[in-house]
Amino acid sequence: MIIKLVLGGLFYFSLCNWIQIWYLFGNLIKPKKNKITPFENKKLLLKMREKTKLPLSIKIMDEKDKMIGFMVSSPPFKPLMLFSEKLHNSFTDDEMQWVILHESGHYLMWHNLKFALSQILIFLFVVYFSIKFAWNFLLLMLFLTVSAIIYIQNAKLFEYQADTYAAKNMDNPRGMVSGNIKMRDANKGFLSNPIMKHLLTIAVPYEERIRIANSQIYFKKAI
Repeated sequence: MIIKLVLGGLFYFSLCNWIQIWYLFGNLIKPKKNKITPFENKKLLLKMREKTKLPLSIKIMDEKDKMIGFMVSSPPFKPLMLFSEKLHNSFTDDEMQWVILHESGHYLMWHNLKFALSQILIFLFVVYFSIKFAWNFLLLMLFLTVSAIIYIQNAKLFEYQADTYAAKNMDNPRGMVSGNIKMRDANKGFLSNPIMKHLLTIAVPYEERIRIANSQIYFKKAI
């Protein structure tokens, strides 16, 4: 039973966090091939620190194919975010404001901790019933797969919150629109099946992010 639960847990948590595992740890464990360099736009970094009231630290990963970014840390640790080189080199300052504020929103709202706690609670819920009803390994894996998909769908709420925070605090929300268009075009080959993309990624759809940004553009015009 213990071995079954351990294997099930490894599968479940890997499925919940497969994107982070693929990109983040892939870059960190291969320092000779994938360099991590400092973010050199000091003027923008200072502005973002003033907006968020956070001692932000930003690093650039040597990822040239995809536009990606992560908030690595959570309170009480200092906020550290990673962006791919392709994103960093392709985005204007307005577009960088979107991704920096988005990741800052995750930190300010303790999302990484909430991600972890919700994953653990869902897993423990499945474990309880697997022990209570003596599920076999295949049934356990089936329920863990469904549970991971349920977690991913619920986690989208945190992504909506981070995007809304970014749109409200940007100097120019049009940067969020153009940034999403660039990201959509650059990441076209990434999990191209729309159903699988919806089920297995927590990111807000590009069209929804553009809608959030446009609502802020209209709001700022109105005032």
